[in-house]
Amino acid sequence: MLSTDVMTLILYLTALGSGVLAGSISPALAYSRSILLGITLMHSVLAGALVGVYLNYMTTLPLTPPLMAVIFAVTASIIAAEAVNRGVSEDTAISAVVSVYVSITLLFTYLVATTVPLGVSKAMGYVFGMSSIVTVSDLARVFISLVIVMPFAHLFWYEYKFISFDPEGAEARGLSVRFYRYLYYTLASIAATTLAMTLGVLLTHIIMVVPGLFALRGRHTYPYRISYLIGTTVVFLGYLIATPLALPPSAGVGIVSAISILYLVLVRRGD
Repeated sequence: MLSTDVMTLILYLTALGSGVLAGSISPALAYSRSILLGITLMHSVLAGALVGVYLNYMTTLPLTPPLMAVIFAVTASIIAAEAVNRGVSEDTAISAVVSVYVSITLLFTYLVATTVPLGVSKAMGYVFGMSSIVTVSDLARVFISLVIVMPFAHLFWYEYKFISFDPEGAEARGLSVRFYRYLYYTLASIAATTLAMTLGVLLTHIIMVVPGLFALRGRHTYPYRISYLIGTTVVFLGYLIATPLALPPSAGVGIVSAISILYLVLVRRGD
């Protein structure tokens, strides 16, 4: 069994990794005005986690909640991307996908609550987060996601930005808008799933957006420095203040995130 000091180290390394992961994907969400995509991914992550809880109990298949959450999130992103590529507006495509995954969530919330022992507690764990009981596997999942997401986020940043603002111009210049949109949506789904497994679905809505909003308001052509700074500060500070307040770490992150958003809305409104 790991000592308390080692567990604390794992907790804060996971917090640091989560902040960097949020900072790596948030600029693309903010600059492309794809906040609705983040909401869609959260619905699909929750639906997948609930399906995983149910299948893991009812069958012998190795379909764990984290695995099903990834599958559902990637599938949702691909469906939304393909609909947009076929001429459907992004808002319409995402709204349609949300309605499907909300229906799945409602169905499996009922099934998990009525058939799985401690099913309601497990479901709520994914909604509100389990960041106070972070394990080595959680830390590994965060850093594996970073290895996947960060290089592509940086390597294709200008392409993401270009297709977000002028997809027709990007096509005219020979860029494959479909490829970059699929790649961007898939990276977002990986980041969203990883963050939701630790911080919870509700909080991930916020933490995926806040760093990018600060970068967008700062009007930086290459926003990652401020995005990483805000992402790591919000998550790490949230973990730090949660302990003396006897709160779960995800609640501390939520408090810091709310203060950050109020700062953007009220203090920097006239900037």
